[in-house]
Amino acid sequence: MSDTNKRVVLVTGGTKGIGKEIALKFAEHGDDVVITYGWGSIEDDDLIKEFTSRGLPAPMLKQADVINNEDTIDLLTEIKKRYGKLDIFISNVSFANLVKGIDDYSEASLLKSIEYSTWPMIEYTRQMKNVIGAYPKYVLGLSSHGPSRFHKSYDFAAATKALNETFVKYLTYHFYNENVIFNILRTRPVITDSLLSTFGKEWETFIKKYDIPGTHIELEEVAKVTYAMCSGLMDGIRGQTIIADRGYDFAEGLMRMYMDKEKLGM
Repeated sequence: MSDTNKRVVLVTGGTKGIGKEIALKFAEHGDDVVITYGWGSIEDDDLIKEFTSRGLPAPMLKQADVINNEDTIDLLTEIKKRYGKLDIFISNVSFANLVKGIDDYSEASLLKSIEYSTWPMIEYTRQMKNVIGAYPKYVLGLSSHGPSRFHKSYDFAAATKALNETFVKYLTYHFYNENVIFNILRTRPVITDSLLSTFGKEWETFIKKYDIPGTHIELEEVAKVTYAMCSGLMDGIRGQTIIADRGYDFAEGLMRMYMDKEKLGM
């Protein structure tokens, strides 16, 4: 990669699933990794062993609620004290109430979803300049197909993803002279505990029954694209929503199922 200096990478909500895989990928390339988590969400020793058992340096682990300003300041202060800088910010935390029907819609639920899933990408970046003294070079948010297609119980989560994909364009404009590179990575579904808690565990069984290729992508694929976007080789791409889908989106839908109906046992 073109940027060979050891960098400091912050991954919010990086203790499992996509966030953890991204953190491991940066550590594999020699970067120092900082991972945040919520109360009671991990056993520190177990997570550290996942890194050290692979010969990777242990990450800095920090409990920090992304909507708590005191936690944010404390986190960034510790990063400055330990490393003196922060090069990359991966905004990975996402939380939204599940929606079964219109009766589950409420203003409070929507605003709470935005507070957790959209606002941190903006507020963390601003506070980095205030606390550490400089903005990170890369800010990357994680998204999904929620803004453009229906997913079960996903109304509020999809709304926050759409906001992130819009804000990243405006943030690129506002931070252009600061040389901060904002992008969003939108992926196809990845089988994680978070996804199954949203769609239901029966989703994985259903997909395996029909064995539809391209329905999901792997954690490793998401991590590789994330690393590439922050590698220095992709700096001409700014303010964009990059889609990691194996090219499958073009051929998805009823027509694809119709074409493959015999193979799928339909």
